[in-house]
Amino acid sequence: MTEKTTKPEEGQSLVELALMLPLLLLILLGLLDFGRVYYVMVSLYDAAEEGAIYASAWPGDEPGIKERAAHASTALVTVREDEVYPTFAVNPPQAGTTVTVTVLYDFEFYTPVANMFFTDNSVTLRGQAVKAVIGAP
Repeated sequence: MTEKTTKPEEGQSLVELALMLPLLLLILLGLLDFGRVYYVMVSLYDAAEEGAIYASAWPGDEPGIKERAAHASTALVTVREDEVYPTFAVNPPQAGTTVTVTVLYDFEFYTPVANMFFTDNSVTLRGQAVKAVIGAP
């Protein structure tokens, strides 16, 4: 007759997993948020670039500049026209001067830890592009 002895290591893996799983999930959500921030920044830069290109050719059409930048945004990152701010180096705009188009976007994090660093678990991201004015107003 053999006696069955229990090993003290039984269940150790389950305890280790229970201790590490929350940390691993936070790291995974942090990486997900980092990827989302990068995607939004690229989209905002593209929208600002489109607005700046339009503004360089038609500097007097501010509603058109805002519309062009807003329509350049993707379905995942929707930019509203009231979040687009064209600024000219001189007013009224003249050929050879610069135009700066700034696009703002309120980004919300998935990671609950981000609440320690950012109020309301969100941050305002900005995309900006500068072009030379080539058209007349």
